[in-house]
Amino acid sequence: MKKLLAFVALVWIALLPPLFTRGACTEEYEAVDQLVTANKLEFSTPDAALAALQRRDLPARLLTPDDCARSKPRFLMQCSSGTLVYAEVPVRNRVCRIYRDDKTMVQLQYDRRDRLARTLVEMNPYKFLPLPWGGSINWAK
Repeated sequence: MKKLLAFVALVWIALLPPLFTRGACTEEYEAVDQLVTANKLEFSTPDAALAALQRRDLPARLLTPDDCARSKPRFLMQCSSGTLVYAEVPVRNRVCRIYRDDKTMVQLQYDRRDRLARTLVEMNPYKFLPLPWGGSINWAK
């Protein structure tokens, strides 16, 4: 019986850290999203976006349509006709890295004339901890 209680206690200890982040994971995601939204003029062309991201110490990569046709990255469903600039922003909060995601992906998609066509900022969504009596708790938000 003591082993079972010890096991249950260990499981609860493993599940508790995300409940005490106080929105830190979402705040990190929103900070990156705000960076992209507020600086769209700096990201007007692929070269300018690459330089702007690198000035912020974010390791960015440029993917041309030809590069994509040769070796498509796993995160893309299909290659597009324009250039893609992407960066993976590391998540600083240790609990968020373990329980949610270790990076926030930024994608800046350009059309054939190198005009910014679409932006995408994504982090794995936070999980919900379902309660046995109904409802749920936002876990690692």
